[in-house]
Amino acid sequence: MGLKFHVSPAMAEKKYSTVSLWAGVVLIGISIYFFLASVSLISPPATAVVAGLLSAIIGFVMLSSGASLIRTYVLAHIAEQDTTTKTS
Repeated sequence: MGLKFHVSPAMAEKKYSTVSLWAGVVLIGISIYFFLASVSLISPPATAVVAGLLSAIIGFVMLSSGASLIRTYVLAHIAEQDTTTKTS
């Protein structure tokens, strides 16, 4: 009665993709740009404080997302190696 999922053997043997690693690095790079933009918006002569704070918040969110993606990649890679060594 419950849901049944079928995973092909090729999919089960697939190594963890590095897409999340590179997406995390790109997000961290973009967050640095937003942090620098926030500093330039807050500093004189153009004092757009609200836009600068919004840019800093966007940069912080992107930095957190990038770090989470990289952490997820590292943990999945370690877990994959751990299960490989336990079955060997």
